[in-house]
Amino acid sequence: MGFLPIAKIILSSLFKKEATLKYPFEPMPKDPLVRGHLHIDINDCIFCGICGRKCPTHAITVSKENKEWEIARFQCIVCGACTEVCPKKCLHLQPDLTPASDERTKDKVTPGA
Repeated sequence: MGFLPIAKIILSSLFKKEATLKYPFEPMPKDPLVRGHLHIDINDCIFCGICGRKCPTHAITVSKENKEWEIARFQCIVCGACTEVCPKKCLHLQPDLTPASDERTKDKVTPGA
């Protein structure tokens, strides 16, 4: 008698739509609420350091002497606070996600690089 309930479930699931995506072959739909990642137009940056001071997680480090801008991607919570205070508006939140990496490195950006 235990076979009939299972047979009913099997037959009903044969005619239903699949619950998952065929991931490598079908891209996952983008969620409009995802902020993505932080991007800088380094040639417009004046290296004032306001973005680093406004960052709640201290993920951004700016060196005016060396003209370097650095972000710790694992620390960044993509809140957008740095984009609001940037006087030159060279920081933007990009809608695509940062490529996956297993290394805890910092992205260092210098002009002309």
